[in-house]
Amino acid sequence: MTAALCAAILAFAAGFHFYWSFGGRIGFDAALPQHENGARVFTPGPVGAHLVGALLMVIVLLIAAQAGWLTRWPLPPALTRAAIALLALVFLVRAFAPSRYAGWFKRVRSTRFARFDTWFYCPLCLVLGLGLAQLAWNA
Repeated sequence: MTAALCAAILAFAAGFHFYWSFGGRIGFDAALPQHENGARVFTPGPVGAHLVGALLMVIVLLIAAQAGWLTRWPLPPALTRAAIALLALVFLVRAFAPSRYAGWFKRVRSTRFARFDTWFYCPLCLVLGLGLAQLAWNA
C-alpha cells in the first residue's frame, strides 16, 4: 500500500513535469518559487522540466523494484534500498529545512507558491519521506 501510494504520487508529479515540458501551463505558476514581489525565482525551460519528470519516473522504478513488482532490476537490493533511504531523507529535508522560499520554515511566506508550499508541497514531501523511509526500513 505504501509503495503504491508513493509511486502514484510521484508518477502523477512526473506527468505534470512532462506536460509542462511540452508547453502546458496549468499549475506551472503555483509550482515555482517566487520573490516577495511575485516574480519567479527561476524559470525552468522545457528540457529542465523533462529531466525532472524523467528523474521522478526513475524514483517510481526504484519504488517498484523495492516493492518486488519488477522481475528484472539491474541494481542489487542493498543499493536499491540505500537509494530509497536517501530519497526519504531528501523529501523530509525538503519539507522541514529552513530556506528562503521552500519548506515549512521558509522566510518568504506571502506568495502564491508559498501558500501552496505550506499547505500542499510540504505535506506531500512529508508523506513521501515517511513512506519511502518505511519502504527502506521494511525491506
